Amino acid sequence: MSLLRSRFLACCFAATLAAQQELPPAPGKLFDIGGGRRLHLLCSGQGSPAVVLEAGASAFAIDWTIVQSELAKSHRVCSYDRAGSGWSDPLPADVLATDTADLHALLSAAKEPPPYLLVGASRGGLLIRNYLAAYATDVAGFVFVDPATEDRLFGMAGGKAIAIAEMTPEQMRSTLPAVTVRIPRRLVQMGAPFDRLPPELYKQRLLLDERLIASMPATLTPEQIGRYQEQERAMLAALLATRKTGTPFGDRPTIVLSRGDERNAEREDVHAQLAKLSTNSRHTVIGGAGHEIHLFHPRAVINAVNDVLEAIAKKSQLRPE
Repeated sequence: MSLLRSRFLACCFAATLAAQQELPPAPGKLFDIGGGRRLHLLCSGQGSPAVVLEAGASAFAIDWTIVQSELAKSHRVCSYDRAGSGWSDPLPADVLATDTADLHALLSAAKEPPPYLLVGASRGGLLIRNYLAAYATDVAGFVFVDPATEDRLFGMAGGKAIAIAEMTPEQMRSTLPAVTVRIPRRLVQMGAPFDRLPPELYKQRLLLDERLIASMPATLTPEQIGRYQEQERAMLAALLATRKTGTPFGDRPTIVLSRGDERNAEREDVHAQLAKLSTNSRHTVIGGAGHEIHLFHPRAVINAVNDVLEAIAKKSQLRPE
């Protein structure tokens, strides 16, 4: 099983199982999104459109603390934990991840009206694009923080590396293991950049990550793997298909930020192409910043959000850097 697939499956299955470590009180509020299932939402500040922060895989609402606390001085800002993560309830064991529908239901339950400026880090970049596909009128603009894209996610089929977004369901099924697979446990994420959070929140994050890791199953059957792999393939294929329109983001102000600590021309070109999905966009490489730009260089994300909000308010093109 590829490293990419192992990480994806571990993340998805963590969202289906509950761990029992005791957590401190949630910094935000828990809202019932239907069926008695609750998600954690932390909103602060005032204004419209609200800025909605979508974390990456194995990440939490509190990872946005530095960015959110600064933006909330002049804007409405909301961060949240996806199902099975942070303070949010898990999905039932027999239910596939429903991230986009969950976020929509959560914002509705909390009476946070659209439109939203969506900010997505890493895998969150895929999820906010998926949100646009489902709820286009709710989205006013984007900020992508070193985002994952369907261009750079690959699987092996027929002895060749193929973009998952371009695989057929049959090709995806051909990659399934024949027997139950053991899922390795990753280590708790410690040190930089997470230790840039306030000390008490850093301690909470260690506990949240321990809880997330503990919730992962020891093994997965081929059938379980197949269900989740197909859901991922279908989402990536749908996102790739939206590009056929040329500019699926329309004129929504869009800024894409790339990490600058390890320069990679191919990744930066992919991010530049992502920015071009809007007719009103900008791509910037943040020198010295690692993957979690919102922790390594929070000011870059804060400035990008402010620039997008200004363009939304003025119905104008983004200001040049």
